[in-house]
Amino acid sequence: MTNNKKAIVVGAGAGGLSAAVRLAHQGWDVTVLEKEAAPGGRLGAIEEAGYTFDIGPTIMMMDDVFRDFFAEVGRNIDDYLELVRLNPLYRLNYQDGTVMALPSDMKALLDEIRRINPDDVDGYLQFLSQIHSRYMAARKKFIEKPLNKLEEFLTLDTLTGMVQLKTLNNMYSDISRFIKDERLRIALTFQSIYLGISPFDAPSIYTIIAYVEHGVSGVWYPKGGMNAIGKALVRLLGEFGGKLRLNADVQSIVIEGGRARGVRLANGEELRADVVISNVDFPTSMETLIAPEHRGKYTPQKLESMTNSCGALMLYLGVNRRYENLDVHNIYFTRDYKETLDQIFEQDALPDDPAIYLYSPTRIDPSVAPQDKELIYVLVPVPNLSSGIDWETELPRFREKVIAKLERADLPDLRQHIEFEKIYTPHTFKQRFNLFQGAAFGLAPTLLQSGYFRPHISSDDVENLYFVGASVHPGGGVPVVMTCGKLAADLILKENGAPAVQWPKPAV
Repeated sequence: MTNNKKAIVVGAGAGGLSAAVRLAHQGWDVTVLEKEAAPGGRLGAIEEAGYTFDIGPTIMMMDDVFRDFFAEVGRNIDDYLELVRLNPLYRLNYQDGTVMALPSDMKALLDEIRRINPDDVDGYLQFLSQIHSRYMAARKKFIEKPLNKLEEFLTLDTLTGMVQLKTLNNMYSDISRFIKDERLRIALTFQSIYLGISPFDAPSIYTIIAYVEHGVSGVWYPKGGMNAIGKALVRLLGEFGGKLRLNADVQSIVIEGGRARGVRLANGEELRADVVISNVDFPTSMETLIAPEHRGKYTPQKLESMTNSCGALMLYLGVNRRYENLDVHNIYFTRDYKETLDQIFEQDALPDDPAIYLYSPTRIDPSVAPQDKELIYVLVPVPNLSSGIDWETELPRFREKVIAKLERADLPDLRQHIEFEKIYTPHTFKQRFNLFQGAAFGLAPTLLQSGYFRPHISSDDVENLYFVGASVHPGGGVPVVMTCGKLAADLILKENGAPAVQWPKPAV
């Protein structure tokens, strides 16, 4: 079941694997090249000492994207992933002692808001009443469209959608129109950190993230962790005849006559293909894989001028006891929300009072840790490498600050119980995952780096060259990056005119 078309995908992250699966399903000869010893990229895992740590993403929402992806290639997602809907969504811990465990049930959620501030129940309902149309406009008119060409952007449908999005203020200001209690404002805007941007800078449309969590999909957990999604994609790739080569470090994309013709590996090997898809972070693709004469407007000066997301300090901790008061997702806020974010995003400084996200899937999945032990994943937003922070000097002091804050909160005597520890800094994200400036979430989704103004899926300057990943339209987050891979594959199929392969339906 082939059509004699060849595709090479550079990088086995969510975007690259989703594109590869869709092309392989349509009979293409697909090879995915991954420089690491395991696939997944940031969707991969650290599997050591009996622990399975997700490396990057941990919060699964928009489950319909995943279900539809499997259905569109003739598979039942339940045969590949065991999905559990979480209740509560997450546990929010404020410095004044307030704890909010946000329920997945809408009535219970309204009761929780009423407990915090009765006057904000009406405001929250007003927020819900206006956000649904904005969500639908964002999804149907922007996220699920390639927007590669100006004429695709300047359509009546898209321009009408822009009006519906109402993006001219920031997330925090937008929520403040409806919500008066500062704790609830934080609860509805902290989600911008999923994309590596401050809610005081993020376009207001990103309030749809809270709406998706609260009112659309809820929050899900795939058994084994988010890395199970990457493993399922690799399994699909193999079922459709695609190939995955690990420890295959691509040195450059071969471009001849204005067309991508293949890739050259660090060992000198050259592979030819009809199309090349780069799942390497877009700025790094331009800087390292593509010769200067083929980069178009993406000169070194242009790349340096673009706004990148923040970095992340990651602590992957294996603990020889259980902390029973944790939920799967826990967030520890700071004394002054805006001051902490300004230190990270405006002052390029390590925050005096770090905000902490803690993920403990052992709550519901004992398979990810040894018996009676705890997996503790800690993410702390920090500046990316453009800040010039000397991590070799600062890491011990800052790690101590983070551990001390956790011990004062829900994890007494934590340091005495750590039996396994691995730390990733922005340098790790640059070196291992090729993220420009060590920005853990790719290019920031500012207004002028969104939609048509974000790097395009298909190259503006080289034929048969495509880009996928968080720094490319439509943006970051696993479901959106998988949508990017789908858009890339569909563009390739359309532009190459290859007949679709008809696979037999699986037995029920």
